[in-house]
Amino acid sequence: MTMNDVIDRFNAYPLGQKVLAVFILMIGIFVGFLTLIYRPMQDEIAAAETQRSELQRELGRLKEISESRAEVVARLNDLERQLHIAREKLPVSAEIPSLLQRIHNQAKTAGLEINRFRRNEDVASEDFIEIPVEMELVGSFDEVANFFYFVGRMTRIVNVKDINVSRQASGLVADGQLEVSAKATTYRWKAN
Repeated sequence: MTMNDVIDRFNAYPLGQKVLAVFILMIGIFVGFLTLIYRPMQDEIAAAETQRSELQRELGRLKEISESRAEVVARLNDLERQLHIAREKLPVSAEIPSLLQRIHNQAKTAGLEINRFRRNEDVASEDFIEIPVEMELVGSFDEVANFFYFVGRMTRIVNVKDINVSRQASGLVADGQLEVSAKATTYRWKAN
């Protein structure tokens, strides 16, 4: 059967049936288009829209995390800086040799004579350990004042207490030298 035979057979039908056949054929093509092409495309578009909105939500969440991470990193850096400063003031290790050397050097720089510089036993408390040092110094008022000024300006916490100042007697004429005995106490963090 050739195409001409199909057309001749189609022309043989009455006009009403021809219109109905063309209409049914058009409806079939339309239904086929809807089911085979349009609906799958709509489903893909809806899935892509859903995925896009999910990705936008995820992007927003990640931006919030990124912003909060920057804040957390800045806060962490600030806390590390504060911890470094605190460890200078209250270190974990005693670091007594270097501390004693710095104090000893400053006493010499101030012009003081050091008669005694002795570390006593450590005194433990709940969070920190006290490290007491007894010292006896001889020098002028200005030298003693400069020395205590230096000790007060140290980054490490050093308290000086039990200060006893007396005038050094040397024969009939005093030379203005002072004998100073004091107890310096520094601290270190108690390791748990």
